[in-house]
Amino acid sequence: MKQHKLSVTGLVAAAAALVGTAFYLVTTFTGYLTGSAPNPAVLVCSVLAILLLAVLASGKTSGGVRDLVILAAGFLLIGGMVLFALDRTSLAADLYFIPVNYPASEETAFQLSLAGIAGYLVALLADLAAAFSADKD
Repeated sequence: MKQHKLSVTGLVAAAAALVGTAFYLVTTFTGYLTGSAPNPAVLVCSVLAILLLAVLASGKTSGGVRDLVILAAGFLLIGGMVLFALDRTSLAADLYFIPVNYPASEETAFQLSLAGIAGYLVALLADLAAAFSADKD
């Protein structure tokens, strides 16, 4: 039986995508944005990307399938990150373009959203690194 080697870049990408998704959920369901509905497209893109990155991290893919997994995960991460950022534009607008008497919880939600977007960016960079890494069979 062939033993599969774990892909470190895939593991980092999956963990960072999970962190980004967690920040999205935390900022959606707590604090300033409590009661707002989450964007299902962000959640679908994020969950599918995490699943693909977990498959990549397992090391069970090789060749063309591995390349397709990396490509699909990258597109899903970009989609999730962009939609996440678009959902938070109202926070940025209130803080930076109408900086008068906004609640502190709004600034906290915006800062946590930036951390979540950074998680998606780290996941995307790790996915890109996986494409060029020597983890191939």
